[in-house]
Amino acid sequence: MKKDCGRLIMASHSIGESQDIPARSLDALRTSDLLIFEEDRGARNALKAAGIHRDYLRYSEHDETQSLETLAETLRAGKTAVYMSDQGCPGLADPGRNLVRVAVAEKAEIRTIPGPSSLTAAIAVCPFDLGEFHFGGFPPRDQEAREKKLAGWANGGVPVVIMDTPYRLGALLDSCCKVFGVDHQATLALDLSGEAETILNGPLGRLVDETKTLGKLNFVLIVDAIRSKRSTNISLGPPFDARVNASRKPAMRSPRKSRRR
Repeated sequence: MKKDCGRLIMASHSIGESQDIPARSLDALRTSDLLIFEEDRGARNALKAAGIHRDYLRYSEHDETQSLETLAETLRAGKTAVYMSDQGCPGLADPGRNLVRVAVAEKAEIRTIPGPSSLTAAIAVCPFDLGEFHFGGFPPRDQEAREKKLAGWANGGVPVVIMDTPYRLGALLDSCCKVFGVDHQATLALDLSGEAETILNGPLGRLVDETKTLGKLNFVLIVDAIRSKRSTNISLGPPFDARVNASRKPAMRSPRKSRRR
């Protein structure tokens, strides 16, 4: 008799407010045989939201080999594993892609639980046309390499979506001003779904000024396409359309959970 194939569930996390975690993701955490998380903090928040205390694997560059082997063994045994990235929908600028490759190699069933995504959330508050865009992801850290990459994206003729770590926002904006120009239109979405959520729409030069005192926040930057004749440079009133969501504070972290390595 053929052994039942295992199942890998790529489950969405929240991007700020824990109440946004999909109910199906919470059910998967309660019922799956193996739990895999990108980071400990995300694991603690998700497990607390699910109302459970369970061991889990942390999958990162430091735990990669053993985590992939454990996943393969779980799938071969016909069991179910669930993966959640640190924030949002897995597979976007996180290490979850390798888990999917293992599931494909093991001929396991693969399922997804869609949910919050910083990419789509930022697109929703962007005023210019995004019928087509380029997802640039994380640009190089080195300034020269970063600006060379930005220049290539600028010549693509479509808006560019860029992410990076919070402490490199200033350097990224400076490079964008140099490549695209200080008057070029952009949208900067900061701390989406979080306590300090702020949406800034305006020229890149003003984005630089407005972010100097905001602190280090997760962000998505969308830079409009370069066109010879612009028809979308509309006036939205004040230089920025900013929204701050001062909802309740994030839940306190639960005690550190034990990890199965």
